[in-house]
Amino acid sequence: MSILIDNLVEELLNGLKDRLQSHEYLLDIKKEKILKDTLLKELGKPSIEQSRTPTQIVNNFLNKEFNESFSLTPADFGEKAHKLIMQWGFQKTKDMNEQ
Repeated sequence: MSILIDNLVEELLNGLKDRLQSHEYLLDIKKEKILKDTLLKELGKPSIEQSRTPTQIVNNFLNKEFNESFSLTPADFGEKAHKLIMQWGFQKTKDMNEQ
């Protein structure tokens, strides 16, 4: 699942930057690294230990960083990220069923 997570995180960040720019927000390099590390840490855990979805992680981070309410959905990150989020969810379900 490591390659899936790496690809998912990269696409989430790419889609997020596009989305934020269209709303006149800026995710600087330092904040981007913090978010990337947060995503990798949470999504790198065994499936049963993961407590938040990729979208929840991003929304929580944005709410904290910008002091505004964000409610992004998987589709807000672009088609490729949306598909990767679905793949992550399918894999997580499969992992949970195997335990």
